[in-house]
Amino acid sequence: MPESESPVTLQTIADHAGVTRALVSMALRDSPKVASATRERLQRMARELGYRPNPMVRALMTSLRARREATCSAALGFITAFLKRDYWKNFQTYPEYFEGAAKRGMELGYRLEHFWLGDYTSHPSRLEQVLLARGIRGVLVPPLSQDRAGTWAHALNNMSFKDFSVVTFGYSLEKPNLPRVCNYHIQTVETAMRQLAQRGYRRIGAVISEKETRQVNMLWSAGLEVARMQMPELKIMEFSKQAKGQWSEQAFRDWFARRKPEVIVGLTLEVWGWVQRLGRHIPNELGFLHLDRPRDAIFSGMCQNTTKLGIAAVEWLANLVEGNVQCEKSEPRVLLIASDFVEGTTLRKNTNKS
Repeated sequence: MPESESPVTLQTIADHAGVTRALVSMALRDSPKVASATRERLQRMARELGYRPNPMVRALMTSLRARREATCSAALGFITAFLKRDYWKNFQTYPEYFEGAAKRGMELGYRLEHFWLGDYTSHPSRLEQVLLARGIRGVLVPPLSQDRAGTWAHALNNMSFKDFSVVTFGYSLEKPNLPRVCNYHIQTVETAMRQLAQRGYRRIGAVISEKETRQVNMLWSAGLEVARMQMPELKIMEFSKQAKGQWSEQAFRDWFARRKPEVIVGLTLEVWGWVQRLGRHIPNELGFLHLDRPRDAIFSGMCQNTTKLGIAAVEWLANLVEGNVQCEKSEPRVLLIASDFVEGTTLRKNTNKS
């Protein structure tokens, strides 16, 4: 377009198309309130006329629109898949996902509703019908229960999700390949190892089961390999690789006696119990670092920021819903959220702070 010509505006497009400016605005935002044929026609006309949106004006209007719409709370779904309807509330992670997503969702004008897949396993399409009947166009899918992963995954795979925007947490739901938010596991391990190195630990025992690392696409093992390369002074010993498939307290005791680690890195309270029953003084004789530190726990370890994961997931989902991007149109991207180290009482103090 020559510099002397006036810039193409929404009103310019509206005048050419014989429609209102408001209709053009909704069409260019992919609003589902505009018929698909009309959207495509107006978007094509905008391209032909050389329309370029002003990013500053667009940001302002998005902010104003969000404030105006925050009072009319639309709904989003949160689908869980445990043996019992509310069993997910017994864990640390799932309520924090929900807490972060629900609070941020309300700020964006959405309320979050829980749905239990167990009500619909024989007829998964029924859940889709219920969601549509309630006006729900976006759903969050947290990690599948490991004891039911095969059954639930089969049920979810029988859902088309074609009418919904979807964001999932973690790696347990492999198909369909959806946008997902995850902990940055490699960064979690690397940060943990640097904290241990700064405290003078050199012989590090990683007590992470094969099942636990498979649940995150082998990323715990990948993080340990990265730490070995970046911190060669550390002797990182993996219990699962040396126990020959025996995951038991006695196997752990035998391994501990042979390898003599100075600190144990683990993910579960089961491993913490094994460490306590060794009879060593914590942290003077033996340290312990938790890679998924529960809120308000005594452990030194990594906070995986699961509430922030919930916030990030619902923000992403809201963008997909408002952009009218259903499951089959969305790109399978992964958003990683880093962990933070939290000081506790199970490691000796860091005397090498820089």
